[in-house]
Amino acid sequence: MSLVSIRKTVDYRQETVDAAIARHFEALGVEKDLRPGMKVTLKPNLLTARRPEQAVTTHPSVLLAVAKWLRDRGIEDITVADSPGGPYVTAALKTVYSVSGLKALEGHFKLNFDTGFKEIRCPEGFQNRSFNIINPLAQADYIINIAKLKTHSMTTLSAGIKNLFGAIPGLQKPEFHYKYPELRDFSNMLLEIAATVKPDITVIDAVEAMEGNGPNGGDMRYMGLTLASRNVYAQDYVAARLMGLDPESIAMLKIALEKGLFSTGEIELAGDTVQPPETPFKLPDSATLDFMSFVPKIFREPARRMMANFLRPLPKLEYDKCIGCGKCAESCPPHIIKITGGRAVFPTAGCISCFCCQEMCPVHAIKVKRNLRRVK
Repeated sequence: MSLVSIRKTVDYRQETVDAAIARHFEALGVEKDLRPGMKVTLKPNLLTARRPEQAVTTHPSVLLAVAKWLRDRGIEDITVADSPGGPYVTAALKTVYSVSGLKALEGHFKLNFDTGFKEIRCPEGFQNRSFNIINPLAQADYIINIAKLKTHSMTTLSAGIKNLFGAIPGLQKPEFHYKYPELRDFSNMLLEIAATVKPDITVIDAVEAMEGNGPNGGDMRYMGLTLASRNVYAQDYVAARLMGLDPESIAMLKIALEKGLFSTGEIELAGDTVQPPETPFKLPDSATLDFMSFVPKIFREPARRMMANFLRPLPKLEYDKCIGCGKCAESCPPHIIKITGGRAVFPTAGCISCFCCQEMCPVHAIKVKRNLRRVK
């Protein structure tokens, strides 16, 4: 069985989150995994330098609750580590830690400043032979993946699986976007990273989640929940349902089912009973237009492929908002974005519609447009 623990966590007060984490870990039997002297790495979502109340990054109270629970059981070597968007360098890490509220919690855990990585071989039969994994994850005895629940402009869902993309160092992440421009291939790559990193436990911070143009430019949506599981794939399936989404419309979950990484019939829920919302989470502007319900099932996949040629979303710059910071150009996998005259220039030719530029724009100056013509 794939046990997924769900707890109503009504706010980020430390006592509220402490109680939720304790009940999650009790349900999952985490204490029996621990041994003296082990190195534990907590892997949050630290996409970019955003304040906790902006619902972009994992809230510091969740990380603190996990660290306190571990320390109460004799675990002292606890490191918080992620590779945010952009260059994986000490200066950038310092900024993210400070703005996201983690710097103030130093002492409860170590903040990672080791920007090295290790090549980890993938299991036999994977499309990728190996991944470069940041040192704190590659060297950990135990990994607790602590994600933030959000919609995502490319993958639709950002939760436990997508959070592990942060195991890839810095600007090596855009290289994978360029290598796998098609959503199915990119989603399969994310599953292979998850299976290579192999988190022992995944926690999802869904007290305040994000809908719309996530993972950075969406709107905060209150859920009042946290989730935890040993099976990150089943957990993301449950999280998608709790957002009011169809999990099997999300490529990485559909592929995970096909690969047998979990079975819907073996998911067991523990904790609080929660129903999906009456109003589903708002999808990103880049999401495929929902007309497939009118198409017979046998024709839906060919129809999606055909319509993708005519309705492929592309980034569009709101010129007056652009500050010329270059974050979009820095994160562009095919390196087609240029900064000219203090503003970004977005050519259509060569764009792979990964929306890394939108994800990393600090002023939300990049929106989505749809081509109503064939895209070569």
